[in-house]
Amino acid sequence: MINGVIKFAGSKVIIVENNTHSRGLSIRYFFRAFVLASVFSFSLQSLALELSLDTPNREAIQQFISDVRKSRLDYLENEKSLKEVFNVAKEKGWNSLHAEAAALYSELLFRQEKYSDLTSHLQYYLDKKEFIEREDIHLLFLETKLKSLTLMDDPAPAQALAKKLEVELSQHSNDEKITIYRALAYYYTADDALRKTLKAALDGLELAMQTGDVASQGYFYRKIADAYTYLSENDKGIYYAKKAVSTFEKTNDGLFTAKAYWSLGNILLENDDTPNALLYLHKALAYFEKVNMKKGLAFAQYSIANVQYLQGNLDEALQLAQENIELARASGIHDMQLASMILLSNIYIEKGNLEVANQINDDVFNLIEKFSRSIYKAEFFGERYELKRKINQVDEAFEALEKKLFFINKHYEATSESNIKALQVKFEVKEKEDEIRRLEYQKNISELQAKEEYQQKIIWRLSAAIAFILVLVALLLFYRQVRQRKKYHRMASTDHLSNCLNRRGILNAASVKLAHHSVSFAIVDLDYFKKINDEYGHDIGDMVLIAFANAAKDTLPKGDEFGRYGGEEWLFVLNSADEKVVRSIFQKLAVAFQKYCDAIEAFNPKKEMTFSVGATLNSKSPNSLDSLIKRADTLLYRAKENGRNQVVID
Repeated sequence: MINGVIKFAGSKVIIVENNTHSRGLSIRYFFRAFVLASVFSFSLQSLALELSLDTPNREAIQQFISDVRKSRLDYLENEKSLKEVFNVAKEKGWNSLHAEAAALYSELLFRQEKYSDLTSHLQYYLDKKEFIEREDIHLLFLETKLKSLTLMDDPAPAQALAKKLEVELSQHSNDEKITIYRALAYYYTADDALRKTLKAALDGLELAMQTGDVASQGYFYRKIADAYTYLSENDKGIYYAKKAVSTFEKTNDGLFTAKAYWSLGNILLENDDTPNALLYLHKALAYFEKVNMKKGLAFAQYSIANVQYLQGNLDEALQLAQENIELARASGIHDMQLASMILLSNIYIEKGNLEVANQINDDVFNLIEKFSRSIYKAEFFGERYELKRKINQVDEAFEALEKKLFFINKHYEATSESNIKALQVKFEVKEKEDEIRRLEYQKNISELQAKEEYQQKIIWRLSAAIAFILVLVALLLFYRQVRQRKKYHRMASTDHLSNCLNRRGILNAASVKLAHHSVSFAIVDLDYFKKINDEYGHDIGDMVLIAFANAAKDTLPKGDEFGRYGGEEWLFVLNSADEKVVRSIFQKLAVAFQKYCDAIEAFNPKKEMTFSVGATLNSKSPNSLDSLIKRADTLLYRAKENGRNQVVID
């Protein structure tokens, strides 16, 4: 039950862990040790002792159950204690505690992927309706049941239970609704009902925030992130994935925290932010390895092999892919098994062994129905089309392209979310139809070349094809030239360390903004930045600059601009001449900046990071840009002379 990502020879495919959307690459072969810290209070340490006694303390057991429910304790890392609590409550006849512990035990079985034991457990307790007196406990059982039914081949039982929960939703308290929304969000995600996934997650998130249910907030954030990522809205996906991570880190739910790390890591990889992505993926893998989650390791090893393949380390990638085929098969992850086989085929293609690559591709073709989704099949047939063309098996290439078109169309029929999406599908289908027609044309040429009576016709068609290619090449060169110009323009205006405007870019933006009178200019200087470079090194100093830029991106209102003015100085152009608004912006920025800096591992213990601001309001009379910046710079020096870590506004 791990979020994973598969790329078939560079093309993007969303792999679902039986229930979640995710995409991206993954990480290296050797895991760097990372320990998920968990802090236990003295009362919990006492509980561990009490549970080993012949006469366990009922209050301690109640406290343990409460801590697990509120994610103050991790299910998998406290497996033995949870089992003991369940058995003791059952033996002692403490019905209320027994029912609650049984509900938690069902969630433990689900997380351990012991689905056969879970089915028997749920059937036993859900048949004893008189035993489960509390509705919130009953809903915990139903939540686990819906998640387990979602994994079944027959969709009818899951559909029926989801419909029942939808109908009864309004009858429940807010806490009970949160449980239902969690279950429905899981089910909708597995069913590709993205719009329903987002609605359930957003509604659940609102209630979880109202009730202070931190763990559920993290769960809904991750569902929202996965849905947006599936729809290729990566900016929103990253935003909500970061929210999920920061929220789960406030809990001790190791599995969900690791999944949040995994989701964020994959989205960051998709956006080519490899260093930060690997940081989160290492954290996730440390937990999966710690609790021996074979499915998690299968996804990880595939991702490692994929990275090695893309980096050209073919021998290492080949070994990992071969190992992962068996690991995925043993874990029952058919999507991952086939994806690993496709990766292995691609590795052999790169090594020049087309015969072996073709045999592996044919093996995947024979197992194609094991793929759970149409999009996976479509991507495979795209790979098959390219391979069959390489080895001149034109008929099979033609068949593969037809099947790719069929499954792409089938996928979009199931997942289209709006009229815009529908238009995109139509365009994609038309594009694939054109490819089929071009393939038919090439096939006809091959047949006509064998017949002397059609020599002239062949020559004419070849000429037409060459002319078409020349036009296409000319258009491609023109398109690339336009893109290069845009790229160079962006490069000339971008600070590539912090990925924000550089001095030239922010001054250009400031000149445009100056046409509006109600603007403010501010210069920000990071306090004691030189000491950071001297004490920790320039690489850590760079991370601080990046942290500041990210904090500014997160907190600045829409329409406001900022850029790196030089060194650790930044120029801000704000669409407000209200002193209170300006102060509020920098107060929020200070909080966000400190939060980003707290995530820098080199600062151990955490280091307080501050900045000084000189700001000039330009609301009354027009001024030149130079004069405003000079005024802001003067105010900045006043702030530094007054002791730093302050905003001076004129």
